[in-house]
Amino acid sequence: MNRGSTIKLDTDEKLILERRMIVRHQLLELDHEMCIGCHIGILGCPQDAVVLVPAQIEKGKLIAKPRVDIDAEKCNFCGACAVLCPTSAIRLMVDREPEIPVIEYEIFPDLIKEVLVEVEKCQPDCKLACQEVCPTKCIEIATKQNDDGVITEIVDVEINFDHCHYCTECAPACPEGAFTVIKPWEGRLLLDISLCPKGCQACVDVCPTNALRMKKKKLLAEESLCLFCGACEEVCPEEGALLVKRSRIRHSEPKLGTWTDVLEKLVSYKAKLEEFEVEAQTSRLDVMRYLPGVKKE
Repeated sequence: MNRGSTIKLDTDEKLILERRMIVRHQLLELDHEMCIGCHIGILGCPQDAVVLVPAQIEKGKLIAKPRVDIDAEKCNFCGACAVLCPTSAIRLMVDREPEIPVIEYEIFPDLIKEVLVEVEKCQPDCKLACQEVCPTKCIEIATKQNDDGVITEIVDVEINFDHCHYCTECAPACPEGAFTVIKPWEGRLLLDISLCPKGCQACVDVCPTNALRMKKKKLLAEESLCLFCGACEEVCPEEGALLVKRSRIRHSEPKLGTWTDVLEKLVSYKAKLEEFEVEAQTSRLDVMRYLPGVKKE
């Protein structure tokens, strides 16, 4: 392998890009199993390095998900795709340590996402509802049991955030209201079942949560569980039957204007203008703090 060149390996399980330089070793891994083949990576990549291979659908069933591919010659290992991936399917390592350059150098803000669990509220008769409904099985509950195997106490609730989608399904499932979930994406999931081809359930097959599901052969949508990833749109064979409209991305304060260009692609031009207005207001406040006669806080 020539130093500085990118080596690409694509298997059924993973897509791996690796670049070794004299003072830096970069490794990007995309887990095909976790990846849902959405268009967020395509829209968010500053280098236009991410492409999508279309899904395979037969008789309304999803035979193969859309498959994400990354152009090794275009990819600069910035980590934008890793930040934005709604299913955490992409991992970036620099010198064998997790690192995302667009975050490290404040090119992108951090996305705001969180799961808070008040374990003291948990009751032993909850039937471990949060653990049961979790679509990625990332919740693990530690319990105490009596000699008959009956749960007498919930000791701890652990979440594997490498696999958490922040879909919020655990929150309504918990009978004691112990869960609070903050997901980074907001939007609308619009469904027109009159346009759905008979017997088609490709969108249900690709959905990483239970936002889309079939009940008595009827397609139902639960917007509160949607990641607004757009994977369902990618596989839907009928234009207009499914629409995903992102309206907001929760994030920390951005430092550079690069983020607003990405925001325009992922959300809207209006969202970009709103971001500029927030930045302008912040700048005005910063200036005012140094004006004579203005009280310093």
